[in-house]
Parts: sequence; C-alpha cells; structure tokens
Amino acid sequence: MSAMYKEMRVAANGTEFRVLIDGSDEKPWLTCLHSLATRAELWDDQIEELTKTFRVLRIDSRGHGGSDPAEGPYSFDQLARDVVAIWDQLGIEKSAVLGLSMGGMTAFGLALDHSPRVTRIVAADCRSDAPEFFRNMWADRQRTLAEKGMEAIAEITLPTWLTEETRRTRIDQVERVRSMILKTSHEGYLGATEALRALNYKHRLAEIRCPTCLVVGEADGPHPAEMRSMAESIPGVRFAEIPAAAHLANVENPEAFNRAVCSFLAE
Repeated sequence: MSAMYKEMRVAANGTEFRVLIDGSDEKPWLTCLHSLATRAELWDDQIEELTKTFRVLRIDSRGHGGSDPAEGPYSFDQLARDVVAIWDQLGIEKSAVLGLSMGGMTAFGLALDHSPRVTRIVAADCRSDAPEFFRNMWADRQRTLAEKGMEAIAEITLPTWLTEETRRTRIDQVERVRSMILKTSHEGYLGATEALRALNYKHRLAEIRCPTCLVVGEADGPHPAEMRSMAESIPGVRFAEIPAAAHLANVENPEAFNRAVCSFLAE
C-alpha cells in the first residue's frame, strides 16, 4: 500500500460509503469501481502502478464491503449517481474511471450521463445489456442466495471468475476472492443483481465521447466476443485482451492488466 493510503466514510446519495484514497494529492484523480460481490481491495494489485500517475479513489459500491448494506433494488443510474455524489463530497471535479464487471457498467453510465465529470474510462470484463439468459441467471442466483446463502454463491461464482489454473495453483488468490464474496451483504448482492437484470446501455454506446478502453480476460466465457462487438459501437475505442485470465483479469494477470490499462491512461 502507498504511504498516502487513507480510509474514509462518505455520506452520499442517501447512504454511507467506505472509500480508500491512495497517492499524492497533486496528481489527477482515477476512480476504481469493483465487481459485484467484491470491494475496494479488488484493486490491491493495481495500486502501486496506478499511483505513479494518479491519485486513486476506490469506492466500496452501494451495499458492498464496508459501505452500508442499503436496501435494493439498485439501478445503474443510481450507481453512477453514487459515484458523482462521492466526488462532490470529496471536491473532485473530474476523474478518470476504471471499472470491472459491474464497475465497468457503472463507468458506461458515468461516461454517458455525467460526461463533464469524466476524463476517460476503462471498462473491463463487462457487457452493456441484459438479454434473457443474463436476466434469468441473476434470478437463479437470487434464489440460490435466499435458499443457501453466500457460501453457495461463492461456490457457483469462483469457477466463472478464475481460471482452472488459478483455482488449482494460487489458493491464496482464490481465498482472497472468496472472502470478499462471503463478506458481501445480502442487501448489496440482491440490490446489485437487480441493477444487472435491468442493464441497458448497449444502444447508447455510440454516444460515448470520452477516450475509452475495453479490457477482457481471454478466458472470460462469452465476454471477449461480447466486448469485441461492443467495441464496434464506441468511437475511437481501444481494446485489450488479457492472456491467462478469466473474469477477474486484474487479479489473475495483474502485470498484463496493468500494462494495458496504464498505457491507455497515459495517452
């Protein structure tokens, strides 16, 4: 962790958030947004690189991590407004945004609906709409949570988030991710999965005007093909595929992920 590391609680948009701030205050801001059922620490392997250039704000999303377990349902419009409200509280006029999965979807909402505040975005391992199979999958997860709890969610989730190689050989990383899932409040998981079921940015991607980079783990199921298709809609987009990585590309291959992200952010 950088020596400037600071943990704060911020009241914003009707709830209370836990945020982490790293890096020196003369640098421009970068805001990092994590996936469903994780927390700010998802970005631990990025902080050393990112703070060379940025002052980094990491947010525990609504209902996640150390933020209050706010009742759902949530929406991506709300999740984007959460970020802007936190920026307002902290006096942040403009920020770059790095988001993974749910965080990447929130980055789209920020770029589309709060563009004066956003300098550029990186959206990793995400999609931008909610077809029927996707809506049904989250309804199934909601039932699993109600019947069997977060332990069952972790068991279903880990094989889709991490490659078999990682699950076999890097038990420390597996347990780190499992711990984040297990510590997620039921309210946060249910609220956020409702947002996922209503995800609807795909038809607006061509409206994104800020510099945009899409990043995806090559082993992340349907996401490489889906994100290549999304890239065709976004003007001037950069695209990077991360080898030896599934959904949590930043955790499985931080070196390649950091290289791709930092080269884009430095442009």
